[in-house]
Amino acid sequence: MKILIICGSQREASLTKQLTDIAYEHAKKNYGDVEYLDLRKTKVNRFEGFEAEYDETTDKTVKLVEDSDILVIGCPVYDGLLSSGVKNLFEFVDYKAMEGKIAGYILKANGHISFLQVQGQLVALMNYFRVVSNPRAVFVTDDEFEEDKLKDETVEKRIKRLVGDTVNMKRT
Repeated sequence: MKILIICGSQREASLTKQLTDIAYEHAKKNYGDVEYLDLRKTKVNRFEGFEAEYDETTDKTVKLVEDSDILVIGCPVYDGLLSSGVKNLFEFVDYKAMEGKIAGYILKANGHISFLQVQGQLVALMNYFRVVSNPRAVFVTDDEFEEDKLKDETVEKRIKRLVGDTVNMKRT
């Protein structure tokens, strides 16, 4: 079983990355075959259609997504929408390669107003790919950070539970 943790933020000082780092460390410690995809460091080409040519990094990244059994997607909320990095990544993915996979979500926003909207966007996107979504996402706001450091210990527990629950969905 291959697990992929995706950080969908492309910001240098990303709070979403701190959250996906927790998920990655927990998954690596407990589940073995785990990869980490940081969309800030891994430069995926802009999708320009299936007939276009893309670089080797983009091709390898898409294969990594398609070959993973479980996805834990960390996505910042920008203006009530999922990040363009996450959306762009899934433009490349072949829906036929995704059926039966499981996805969990870690959403980071400034406030509480748009979490469910972005969760709905991710669930709809994964439904298209026939990926089963864990109904329990982790929602994190700026209030749970102090000077760009996570201050709320329950967030870490919720992330670890999300990873475990998402893995267990694949096992059943």
